[in-house]
Amino acid sequence: MYYQIWNFFLKEDKYMYWQEKIKLNKKFDKVTWQKIIDFLLLVEQTFQLKSQLAETDSIEPFLKLAKENGYSLTADELAWFLVTRRQIWDLFDFAQKTPFLKEELLIAKDPQQFVNIAADHGYSFSVEELAWLLIEIKSSPEIVSINNSVGEILTGSNYGRIDIGYWIWLAEEWGIVPPFCHREKLGNLLSGDTSNPFLLDRCFLPKSYFNQRLLVSSNS
Repeated sequence: MYYQIWNFFLKEDKYMYWQEKIKLNKKFDKVTWQKIIDFLLLVEQTFQLKSQLAETDSIEPFLKLAKENGYSLTADELAWFLVTRRQIWDLFDFAQKTPFLKEELLIAKDPQQFVNIAADHGYSFSVEELAWLLIEIKSSPEIVSINNSVGEILTGSNYGRIDIGYWIWLAEEWGIVPPFCHREKLGNLLSGDTSNPFLLDRCFLPKSYFNQRLLVSSNS
C-alpha cells in the first residue's frame, strides 16, 4: 500500500507535479487532514484492505477502495496531505544538516516568520499545517528518545531519525501546540468550563514536561 502511495504521489516526477498543483489549489482544512489520518489508521488495522490497496495499479481503484470502506477521498486531497507532510519533514531534515538554517528557524519570532523562512528555502506549508503535523507527531508512539555522543537526550522520530524536539518546543512557545496531546479524551474531562486555562489540553507547561503525554486507555 505504501509503495502505491509513493508511486502515485511522491515518486519524483509525481511529487513535482502534485507540488505545483496544490500550490494553486490549497482549499483543504483540518477535517480533511484528520479524515485521511483516520483512513490510514483503518488501513493499518485491516489486513485485507491493506492487501487490496497494495494491488492497485492506479489512483482510481485506490480511491474506490477507500470509498467502499467509508472514506470518500479525492486525489487532490491525498496529494495535499502527503506532499505537505513531506515538505515539512524535508525541511526538518535539511535544517538538521544545515546549522545556519536551523539557527534561523529557531530564532523565528512567530510561526508565520518560521513558515516564511521555510518558503524562502523552497518548502511550502501553512502555520496550521505545521501545527497539525507537530501535534500528531507529539502524540504518536513513534516518538523515540535518542542519546547522542555527548549524553544529551534528543527527541526523535522513526522518520529517518530526524530530531523534532526543537520544533515541538518552539511550537509550544508560540502556542500552536499544547503541552499534552491526548490520543483519546474522556467524555467528561473537557466538558467543564472551556475557558479554564488549566485544562490539560489548554495549559502550557515547561519544556521539561515534553515527554509527559496523557494516554487514556479505552479500558480505563
